[in-house]
Amino acid sequence: MQRKNRQRPPQSAQAILQQIAQVVHNTDRDRFELWVAGDLVGVLGYSREIVDGRPTVTILHTVLYDEYTGHGLGTRLMVGAIGYVREQGARLRPVCSFTKSYLDSHPGIVALAPA
Repeated sequence: MQRKNRQRPPQSAQAILQQIAQVVHNTDRDRFELWVAGDLVGVLGYSREIVDGRPTVTILHTVLYDEYTGHGLGTRLMVGAIGYVREQGARLRPVCSFTKSYLDSHPGIVALAPA
C-alpha cells in the first residue's frame, strides 16, 4: 500500500513570526522587549508608581519596527504587560495610543487607573 504524498500548506509570515518571537521582561529598564531571531524589534515601556494608595503601572509607549507591525506582535507585548500588571495586583493606566486601542477592544481585561 502506498501513501499519498501530502504536502503541508506553507506557513504564513505571521505564523512564523509568532513562533520565533519572544517577549522578555527587562525589569532593569522597565520595559517588555520583543526579540525575533536574536534581534530586538520592539519595546513596550512602562513606569510604576502608587496612585491613590494603589500600585499603578502606566504604559508609556509601544514601539515596533515597521516591518514587524500587523502580525500580532504588539499584542504579544501587551499580553506580557497585562500579565505583569495582574501579578503585581496593580491597576493599569494607558498613556500609549496602542494600549488604549487594545484595551478599548478588550474591555475589563485588567483594572484601569484614572487618567
